[in-house]
Amino acid sequence: MNEDNLSSPVRIGIDTGGTFTDYVVIKDGHISAWKTPTTPADPSEGIIFGFNEIMEKFHFQKNDVEVVVHGTTIGTNAFLEDKCPPIAFLTTRGFKDIVEIGRQQRSELYNLKFNQRYPINFQKDVLYEIDERVDSNGNIVNTLDLRSLENSLQSFESKSVKNLAVSLLFSFLNVKHEKMVSDYFSEKGYNVFTSHEISPQIKEYERAVTTIVNAKVSPVVNSYLSRLKNKLNNLGVEAPLLIMQSNTGMSDVASIGKSGIQTLYSGLAGGVLAAADSLKHLNRTHLVSLDIGGTSTDVAALIDGPIVLRSREFSGFPLVASMVDVETIGSGGGSIAKFKDGLLSVGPESQGANPGPACYSLGGDKVTLTDANLFLGYVHQDNFAGNLNIDKAKATLQLNNLLNDIKSSPFPLEITTIDELALSIRKILNNNIANAIRVVTIQRGLDPRDFALLGFGGAGPLQAWEIAQELEMGGVIIPPFPGVWSAFGLVSSDIEHEHTQSFLQTKDDVDFDEMNDKLKIIKETLQRILSSEEVEQENQSFNYSLDMRYVGQSDFLTLPVEFPIDKNQLESVTERFHILHNQSYFWFDKELIVEIVNLSVRGIGKVPRIEFTKLEKGTEKPPLDAIKTHRKVNFEGEWIDTPVYDKKKLLAGNILEGPCIIDQLDTTTVIPPSVFGRINNLGYILMEERK
Repeated sequence: MNEDNLSSPVRIGIDTGGTFTDYVVIKDGHISAWKTPTTPADPSEGIIFGFNEIMEKFHFQKNDVEVVVHGTTIGTNAFLEDKCPPIAFLTTRGFKDIVEIGRQQRSELYNLKFNQRYPINFQKDVLYEIDERVDSNGNIVNTLDLRSLENSLQSFESKSVKNLAVSLLFSFLNVKHEKMVSDYFSEKGYNVFTSHEISPQIKEYERAVTTIVNAKVSPVVNSYLSRLKNKLNNLGVEAPLLIMQSNTGMSDVASIGKSGIQTLYSGLAGGVLAAADSLKHLNRTHLVSLDIGGTSTDVAALIDGPIVLRSREFSGFPLVASMVDVETIGSGGGSIAKFKDGLLSVGPESQGANPGPACYSLGGDKVTLTDANLFLGYVHQDNFAGNLNIDKAKATLQLNNLLNDIKSSPFPLEITTIDELALSIRKILNNNIANAIRVVTIQRGLDPRDFALLGFGGAGPLQAWEIAQELEMGGVIIPPFPGVWSAFGLVSSDIEHEHTQSFLQTKDDVDFDEMNDKLKIIKETLQRILSSEEVEQENQSFNYSLDMRYVGQSDFLTLPVEFPIDKNQLESVTERFHILHNQSYFWFDKELIVEIVNLSVRGIGKVPRIEFTKLEKGTEKPPLDAIKTHRKVNFEGEWIDTPVYDKKKLLAGNILEGPCIIDQLDTTTVIPPSVFGRINNLGYILMEERK
């Protein structure tokens, strides 16, 4: 996979993490990777700096760029850190307390000092009730009183509120009043986010929370993306800027600026999509993706493809929006090792990009996983994140300081050397990540032994084997460009939009004309969106699904259908519902009444597939010139003279016997003793235990 001599057209994926911003540049199967430090205060600054670097390094011009796809956590971070602008939540009179009452569920049932979190900030946000009422059949009981809207303006102005979240009772059945509210305030210069546009579904609390979170993050996301787009244009890059959504599809800046909630898992979705491509590349059905970055680790189980949830919790709040099923924990290369009260822990706090680990020489004075790996010989200053300068002496100094703290403690651990301390840091972090994998496998009713572990991210290939061993997984796979594999996932995705509409009718009482009319309207809406994003009609496709449950249940199952739906098809889908219910909950009852809850349509805009250039075929023995050097590496407490291979010089069919190290620009892969790694024709490293 040649990294030079790229020419038009060029597709670029940019994945901004907490420590590094990753770039993938693709042209006709040729893939180039690059990493630059993230600029947390304004990630767009670091992106533009790196953009200039990749244009110079990989020899392409701004006019050669066909598309730029970006994964971002800007909205996620703003919400978690409560750095969103103030909003007003407008709802039907008598229902403003819904944000406090919720579902009366405590996440910490036995914590007597538990403090409930709320989706709004009562100090800076505004709660306001509107005189109107729609009943449970969608009939207007009380007409909207415009005077109640006029009276609200003073409250909004007193708190400098310009963003409004509007969720009226039963608006998913009748949107008239929400549209009136939106029109009234939009004309006065407010940004209005209505529930019938964001989440037109039953369950007033979940719908309200989803609308509130969207109103909070959308202004932040829109401001950032507009700023980034302007900077790219000023650079001379006129190519479309597309954003990865939480549902693993791309969208343009204009659309995502109104639905910022779709970026909450934007950065994570790229890694899952890349793992889905790996399933196809390797002709496998089961993989667990392991993306270890500088600040966090993301894990997901894939069976034939990504698992996308129709609803999920975010920061403790139930959101009704399509999001990929990913578990994230605060474990990464920058995770801080701490000793307190006799316990050694790693993370969730991170040194991030600045000051970074001690070895970065940017003022960091805490021990991190990166410092431990540098001391143990797993990584080297001559091959680290685009040749970023790192200093082993500073890592050793801080490891020694932490060891002294442990020895002088009244609760000392049985750790007497820096070697033992560095190895312990690795083991603790690996255990934390293994527990996260248990969440997406065992807690979902899946056996991790049925899965191989796909290790990527800056630190994934360094840690993957030990994590897989703890879970008895079926081998480890390292993709061709592991350090930037999430960014690769960005440019390999399709454009996608999904719309869901509540439709509460029992199976035996379905009005098929009404059902098909609603599906048709949703499809036409998605067609207009895709066309506005310059997706040709022949590249548009649409998938349909029904959310179904037994009457009286609160949860539902999603089943695909073909449009239009008739009685025979619904009978067949109902049979599949019983089977799926039994698989999911281990029971079913055909005597119970089945109810249709929601109608959904997913619009897909196909983009050209990326074809990999196959590696030249070699023998089992790697070329002699593939060995760069040897260095001492600590495996399980023993320092071993270990060969270091240059990934670019390895050929398809080469087998590397551990212990060995494989260096490439974007990361380092560790193959321990008693393990061998085979290079396949696409550049994957397939690791298995030596029998």
